[in-house]
Amino acid sequence: MGRKIYIGKPTDHLGRTVFQILANLKNFGIGRMLTRHEFDKFPEPSYHIVKRVQTYMDPELKYGTIWCETVIRGKRLPDIRPLTITYRPDFRLIPKDEEKEFIGNYSITNLGDNKNILPKYYQLPPLMREWMHRYKARRHHHDQDDQSLEEFLIPFVYQDRKDLKKTDADLFWIANRLAEDGEKATIDFDGHYHFNQDYLENCTK
Repeated sequence: MGRKIYIGKPTDHLGRTVFQILANLKNFGIGRMLTRHEFDKFPEPSYHIVKRVQTYMDPELKYGTIWCETVIRGKRLPDIRPLTITYRPDFRLIPKDEEKEFIGNYSITNLGDNKNILPKYYQLPPLMREWMHRYKARRHHHDQDDQSLEEFLIPFVYQDRKDLKKTDADLFWIANRLAEDGEKATIDFDGHYHFNQDYLENCTK
């Protein structure tokens, strides 16, 4: 038996392009539900409902833009947003009679209903914190005014849409808010600009 040699890079995509699906539907599938193979890794339902279609009518039916109502991990994004990765062969159509079953008993909520609370200050690095403690003790030993470490806290600076001008940058402040003085943050900010990395990886790339 001959030996099999696989050539090329393995892909996570499994399905068809958006317009290969929509070209066979009435009114280009307005109102129909699409999902991605990439979404199958999430326990929560994730899908797009087609609201508007603009196709370039290229021979391969790969390129164009659709505007969708988008739900990512059970959270509905505000407004109708464009989906520009229609050329990826990773989409599949949910039959109408299976849409309710696809969502199941999961309660879809709007993004921002339960906002994450972001830390207002950055914790001092260990070496700097130790230096500050010694600095504070030295001032106290010389009867100088005691100075709280609160004065040395490093404030977080969160850039907004005007700063970075990224697509859908407004989602960050819809999903999050800054902690008030004395309020405990619910998450540690990890540097991801959007409300979660799942949206970046599956809707914009």
